[in-house]
Amino acid sequence: LSKDGYIKRTSLKSYSASQNEDTTLKENDYLIGMYEASTLDTLLVFTNQGNFLFIPVHTIYDLKWKELGKHVSNLVPLGEGEEVISSLLVKDFKKDVNVIISTANGMIKRTSLSDFKITRITKPSSCIKLKDGDTVVDVMLDTNPDIFIATSLGYGLWFSKEEIPIVGIKASGVKAINLKDDTVVSTINFDEENSDYLAILTDKGTGKRVKLKDFEKSSRARRGLMTIRDVKTNPYHVIKALMPTNKDHIGLKNGDITLIKPTELPITDRYSTGSTINKKGLTNAFLYKTLEKTNEKEDTTPKKDQVSLEDIDKRLMTIDDFLK
Repeated sequence: LSKDGYIKRTSLKSYSASQNEDTTLKENDYLIGMYEASTLDTLLVFTNQGNFLFIPVHTIYDLKWKELGKHVSNLVPLGEGEEVISSLLVKDFKKDVNVIISTANGMIKRTSLSDFKITRITKPSSCIKLKDGDTVVDVMLDTNPDIFIATSLGYGLWFSKEEIPIVGIKASGVKAINLKDDTVVSTINFDEENSDYLAILTDKGTGKRVKLKDFEKSSRARRGLMTIRDVKTNPYHVIKALMPTNKDHIGLKNGDITLIKPTELPITDRYSTGSTINKKGLTNAFLYKTLEKTNEKEDTTPKKDQVSLEDIDKRLMTIDDFLK
């Protein structure tokens, strides 16, 4: 699934034959989801207007790896100005797994994945009640214990996901961060144990990495700490905050899309504006998507009709055992 809303499924045979070449996309489009899936699975596609599309994988257009996908609105119609922002592949709608949804105006909520199992799949369904002018920024599974919220004016707030109550699918959620003429640009669900740096990218084309330990863990609904120096005469606006690993690539968008390694961003303190990585400025940044494989482990327990020689040996009885 791409950011511009183009979708397809392709056989693993066609994918393997591509020899790791990128799939065909429209100019300046990029992938927001690529999954190894079964036709029994479901793809949940989320939009900026607080809706989600319930798409059984078997209904997605079956095309070759090199073919351009078809727009998702051919499967489920979208409203005017409605854009795709995120997707989740679901194999089982578990009650003990939650979905985190955050908005530009600083609201956040957690809702059980089981609430997203619906029967009406021909129209978008609401997943959050939005106030006037608000839009959804990020949607993710709450697989990690911590939340980091980053804003356009350069504030960052770190708190525990347990501070976000689990509510129904129609609820509007709670305040994640206090905003003052500001908007949320990124929400990250992470584990402190496995995260070292926060990458900050700005509209002026600058970027940097800040050590996570430079931020203090706080609580929800506060202003947060500065992630970038406030330059009054020529303000820098954060367009995206990311927590990449060394294996990731960061996509930079401004007309063209270029990829960089996280190590190309200098490590600085919270008060620097970063180093110039694109002189024309940036309109967006993202983590480059690679194939998400199914992580279901193969069942290695012997089947009922599979008996080892050792098991047979344990079952053998002598006449003396029988007499006892």
